[in-house]
Amino acid sequence: MIDDICHPGLQLLLQLPKLEQRVSIFVLGWQKDLFLLTNLPYLNEKPVKLKSEDNCIIRFLKGDDAYGFQTSIISVQFFPAPLIFFKYPTHVDKIPFRKSKRFKLNIPAKLLNPLDVQTYDAEVSDISESGCRIKIMDMEEDLLAAGSRLYLTFNILEKGIEADCVLRNTRKLDDALFLGMEFSSISKTNRETIAAFIDMLTRVISSP
Repeated sequence: MIDDICHPGLQLLLQLPKLEQRVSIFVLGWQKDLFLLTNLPYLNEKPVKLKSEDNCIIRFLKGDDAYGFQTSIISVQFFPAPLIFFKYPTHVDKIPFRKSKRFKLNIPAKLLNPLDVQTYDAEVSDISESGCRIKIMDMEEDLLAAGSRLYLTFNILEKGIEADCVLRNTRKLDDALFLGMEFSSISKTNRETIAAFIDMLTRVISSP
C-alpha cells in the first residue's frame, strides 16, 4: 500500500469537507494496517480544528503521478508535539498527473503573491499547456503553501504571457525551490501561444 510510495517528509494535501482549502501536512511515519502519522497543520498561526472520526481526503504527488485516498482521523494530540493519527488507508488511487507533455527550458519570469504583494524573480524550468514548473533561488520551502494562488508573467515567442496559477507542490533542490504550478486562469490567446510554442518544440525535438 503506502509503504511503497510514501516516505518520511513527503508532502501531502489534506482536504476536509469543513475546510474550503487544502492544507499541507507531512508524513512522519506509519504502522502498516494501523495508522499514518503526520504533523498537525496550522492556518493563520492557529492549529486547524480537527477531531476524531473526521473524514478526509489526502492527495500527494510521486514522480509524474498523483495519488489519493480517503481516510479518517483516529486522534489529534499536542504533546509532546502537534500530531495527527490517520487510519491506515485500505486503498490508494493512482492517476496520471501530467495532463500534457512538459518541455524543459529556462525562461526568466516574475511571480507575484497577491496576499503580500511580494514579487519574486524566477524562471520557468518546464512548461505544458496546463501548467509549468517555476524555479526560485534562495526561497524557504514553507514560505508558500500548496493551494496558494499566484500571478505569473513571462515571455515566449516575443509575447508576454500572464496567468493566474495555483501552487500544487514544492520541491527543494540545493539552493533552489521548484514550484509546480497549474494555470487556473489564462486568456485564450495566451493559451494558444503556449500551445504553438510547445508544438514548435515538439517539431524541433522530433526532427532528424
